This record gives sequence, structure tokens and C-alpha cells, in this order.
Amino acid sequence: MRNLDTIETLETFVVLARLNSVGKTAEQLHISKASVSRRISSLETSIGKLFIRNQNGSELTPLGCLFLEKIQPLLERFHRLSAPVSRPEGSISGSIRISAPNAIGNGLLIPWITAFQRRNPELFVNLTLTLGPMHIIPPECDIRINHGLYPCSNAVIRKLGEMRRMMVASAGYLAKHGVPKTPEDLEFHELLGGNDLVNGAPLVLLKDNERVIVPIHSKLRLKDHTAARTAALFDAGISVHAFRYDTMELVRRKLLIHVLPDWEPEPSPVSLLLPIGRKPSSAVEALCDFIAEKWRSNPELVFDHGL
Repeated sequence: MRNLDTIETLETFVVLARLNSVGKTAEQLHISKASVSRRISSLETSIGKLFIRNQNGSELTPLGCLFLEKIQPLLERFHRLSAPVSRPEGSISGSIRISAPNAIGNGLLIPWITAFQRRNPELFVNLTLTLGPMHIIPPECDIRINHGLYPCSNAVIRKLGEMRRMMVASAGYLAKHGVPKTPEDLEFHELLGGNDLVNGAPLVLLKDNERVIVPIHSKLRLKDHTAARTAALFDAGISVHAFRYDTMELVRRKLLIHVLPDWEPEPSPVSLLLPIGRKPSSAVEALCDFIAEKWRSNPELVFDHGL
């Protein structure tokens, strides 16, 4: 280990572990393929054999898998601790490019970002909203926010917390099809979900220490949680993955009815993703801290205290 440029070498290892290609790793980190090979060789001299090279690329050995699990959180901590310790109020300037799913951007990020810019009037933010999660951070992006368990091959992942969900339906739908009394009753209903349900995942419901899995039956498939909730407003079925933070108001206004309130759909994990190999600017770190602070203050969101 004494011969390593430690951080760059470890970041190279993490990227290669996820991309399984020396060429793609070199392209991602803007270095030569020879530099990638040299860094990995130096690391393996100190640690042991981390990769098996075959026709499919570079695959992790059992030791490599263990090393990846240990090293990624340490890299994340390094980048956080290497950021400036103090940021005087009003001193943040420059520009930040952030990307997020519609469900998080419209309901949460836009008001939070505008509040952050009021504190820092010299800061410019370019926000791009997408239909769903991303597996790769675009090269022009400084921060990506993802919800759900989706790996990202070119990012340092900071777990932000979870988004609580609920099941809702219109009075008209329930009057026609009946009100479910148990999770098992849901098998006889039209269940409207987001991208995860479209991809074939079942509905997972939680109550205290109980966990129930419900198969999905739906004639209308939607890739967006907000669209599923809108469909529920038009008597199309039960929206089973509605986010509590922006759905409770519709329940209070009696536009939707909370279905099986004692049972809660499995929450959706949310993460902040920062590009590997790029040290976050003070503005990026400040905005990440601000988003985490806002997350803590919302009772309909579950904050992860490991951030």
C-alpha cells in the first residue's frame, strides 16, 4: 500500500469493479488504459488478486468483492471530510447541475432548491427531471438523486433515507369494487404502481413485524408513481406506491381514501449519487447538506441517520 496514490487507485478499483472493463474505466476516469492497469496491478501487489481477467472483461474475485464492500464507504467518507469545514452564510456561488426523478423533483427538490438559492443568490442550479432512476450519472451532472434499489456504475452513493408510501383509491372505485379488509383481498383488485411494479416486482406490505407479499394484477401499467396516483383519482384502481409526502393532502381533502392504513408498502430507499473521480465542490457539498436537513424536517419522510 505504501506505493499507492491511494485515493486515485481506490477510485479506479471501484469503477473497474462496476464496469468490468479496463477501456470503459479509462474513459470514465479520463486516463489511459495503461494507467488503469498500472493502478490495479499496484493494488493487487499490496492486497492480493482482486480481478479475474477473461473474455467477458475483468470480474471480481471473492477477495475483490470483500474489498469493494469495505472500501466504497471509506471513499465516500474521504470526499465528505475533504470538503471545506466552514461555509460562511451567503458565500456559496457558481453552478450546480442536478438530476432527479419527477416524483422527487416536483414535490420536494424544487421548493428546497429555491429556498437554498434565496440563501445563496449567486448560485445557479440546472435541474433536470427524469421519468425514473438512472444506472449511470450523465457526465454533465454534479448530483443525481435516485429512489429504489438501482445500482449506479459511476457514482459514490450516499444513502439519504427512505420515502414512506401508502395505498389510496377513489371513493368511486371502492364503492364499485369493495374496500379491502386484508392484504389478501388486494389480489382481487386493480393495483396501480410505478416502475418497480411494471418490472415484475410484487407488492410488499409491512405491519409491525409482519411482512406480506401480494402478487400484482393490473390492466393499466404505468412507469410513474404520480401517474398511478392520478389514475386512481379517475377510478382506475388502487395506487399502491403513492408517496405519503404529497398524497396525504389528497386524503385530507377526501379526493382519495387511505386503503389498509395499518399496512404500509415497503418504503423506497433514496440516495444521493456523486460522480466517482470528481471531488465535490463546496457548493455541491452545501446543497447535499441542505437536502439532508430538509429531509430530516419532513415527517412523511424517513431519514437515515447514517448520512
